[in-house]
Amino acid sequence: MGKQEATASQSQYVQLGNWDVTTSLLEKPGVSWQDAIADWFPTGSLPPRSREHLPLKGWRVLDTSRSDWSEEVNILGAPSTEEPGRWVLVQLSRHETGNQITSPAVFRPLPVQEVRRQGLRLGWSRPEFSMACGGSPDITVVLVNESDIHREPVEEDDSHVQGLVLDLYGQRIGDGSFVHGMAPPIPELGPGQRVELPACRNNPELTGLPAGEYQLAAILTSLNLRAEGSARLTIR
Repeated sequence: MGKQEATASQSQYVQLGNWDVTTSLLEKPGVSWQDAIADWFPTGSLPPRSREHLPLKGWRVLDTSRSDWSEEVNILGAPSTEEPGRWVLVQLSRHETGNQITSPAVFRPLPVQEVRRQGLRLGWSRPEFSMACGGSPDITVVLVNESDIHREPVEEDDSHVQGLVLDLYGQRIGDGSFVHGMAPPIPELGPGQRVELPACRNNPELTGLPAGEYQLAAILTSLNLRAEGSARLTIR
């Protein structure tokens, strides 16, 4: 992870799926499955429960939010009875057409991203890259373990690096969406070791850009680790 110790605030949180939750919340006993969703589904209209995935008890709200596509979104979680040490998560959402529930997903509590990326630095393999109009650029970044600790990835730490194309004023070009492909895990890195990772593999906006000068940014999404500074892209 890095030589730095996790702060008290960091140690009070773990990552479950895409959400950071307090350890004290996971220590609570929780409620039954029926009680957890009683406000969402009237009696008699409960969705079918899959016995091999949904525990009978131990449920609690892990996160509540609103979005453009739903009036309210709740993430419920309970300790898995099938896979000890892991948690079952479901998403409930309110809509004008009715409430919805997702299929369950199982996750292991992990240190939060801020802890997992300590001691790691993401930089550019070189300051400038070039490509022909309509071509596919060969753009790479370098992940370096600058700590004196051997760094072993957890199961969520894949090596997908999302490249971002910017104009010379730093404004992002494209629709703002991230395209995630299947990526292998980040390799183990000993102190001082580094690995080169590809970026900008899924950037359709590159194919339509005219010749000129642009900037590049990049982020290792599994750790929310951004590359230091920007690189220059020349399209010929």
